[in-house]
Amino acid sequence: MSTGFGHELLGREIVDSLGDTLGHLKDMQIDINTGQIINLLVDLEANLDPSKLPWSMVDGLMRVPADLVERVATKIHLRP
Repeated sequence: MSTGFGHELLGREIVDSLGDTLGHLKDMQIDINTGQIINLLVDLEANLDPSKLPWSMVDGLMRVPADLVERVATKIHLRP
């Protein structure tokens, strides 16, 4: 993935498998050895309780494993 493509993703809405909005992509964690994206750092919707979600928080952002991404379109869709 080129830097330009990564910047295009920032700010995109992230939705779960039902189409409900989880939040917006704020940043990504990259494995420096492989260049692979390992986690999406998501700014959660205000009405979501992070303690009810299966992922951890880091610096106020939800850390969602990148392998949960089903597809990237105008929104980032997570698989079930």
